[in-house]
Amino acid sequence: MIYFVLPIYNEENNVKVIVPEIRRCMAGEEYKIVAINDGSSDGSLQLLKDLKAKDLLIDGSLINMNIGAAFSLAIDRITRDSQDENDVVVILESDQTSNIELVHDLISEIRDKGQDIVIASRYLKGGGYQNFPLPRLIYSWCANALLRFFFPIPKATDYTIFLRGYRVSAFYPVLDKLTSHAFLQSHGFVANSELLVKLTVFTDKVSEIPFIYDYGRKVGKSKMNVFRTIHEYFTFIQYMKYIVNQLRKLSS
Repeated sequence: MIYFVLPIYNEENNVKVIVPEIRRCMAGEEYKIVAINDGSSDGSLQLLKDLKAKDLLIDGSLINMNIGAAFSLAIDRITRDSQDENDVVVILESDQTSNIELVHDLISEIRDKGQDIVIASRYLKGGGYQNFPLPRLIYSWCANALLRFFFPIPKATDYTIFLRGYRVSAFYPVLDKLTSHAFLQSHGFVANSELLVKLTVFTDKVSEIPFIYDYGRKVGKSKMNVFRTIHEYFTFIQYMKYIVNQLRKLSS
């Protein structure tokens, strides 16, 4: 089974595009879309209900919580639903910037090449940025350089991108130590980096595929508050250094 995670917050103009795109891409295969509505105040939830079928699971909150909570809820639901530890989870952004055509490459790295985590990287040869605002480009580069320094992961260059694939069994060691309630502590976009760093305490089966992030594909305004996210990254580094050390002790 392939599980797609879609964190949804005021994405009514995107939901009606991305759900049919996943269905087109995965025609004839076993998959489920786990859409986590994070307190959207527009028509996102109603659109999800209109699109609902056996392949679309809808969960979430009527109050805007945070990306960390959305990810935690999705992963908890998937690990309880999954019948095979080799099932695959693909996380997508819901603003159409995640290239759906790369999904099969992510899946192949896990199913055919034995990886546990596959990252769509902007920093790998063949990847990059298009139509990206210069301030955001500088911010992204600095955030990734900082995370690579404090939490070096062999074969990983892109720590902040959402587009990734995971083997379901890669979640189990962290869930076993922290439970679903403490799985992710970061509230904003940093939760994506936290997920990667925690999982790689228990696996070194990590690979990347090149990804060109085309900001011009984005529909709607960015939900990221850059200054708040910068502050959260520095808080995350201090917190995560402690957590990584504790997880390593527990796994030894």
